Amino acid sequence: MKVVYISRTGNIQKLIDRISPADTLKIESGEESVKENYILITYTDGAGIIPPAVEKFLDLNNQNCKGVAVSGNKERHPDTYCFAADKIEEKYSLPILIKFDKDGDSSVDAIIKAAL
Repeated sequence: MKVVYISRTGNIQKLIDRISPADTLKIESGEESVKENYILITYTDGAGIIPPAVEKFLDLNNQNCKGVAVSGNKERHPDTYCFAADKIEEKYSLPILIKFDKDGDSSVDAIIKAAL
């Protein structure tokens, strides 16, 4: 299964580098297209916002998404930690695979690998 991701601060890129999925697509503009099944890995922007490029991407490509993994920062945004996951679930009816802090850890890696 393809992994579609976006990384702004490098945390999600670190996760992608660790799990080394065979098939990836990095969201740059949100205008990318994917026809096969995929999981989405994204961060939460600001105070609990879906990153605009991710929202644009999902508006075009949500039909093949099998789940989302969402990063947040517990220390900087404790009140809105990983709120993008909840908003994606609500807006697009997509299951949340996991919410994780920054670049995650081995338990996050295992959950994402299992979803692939």
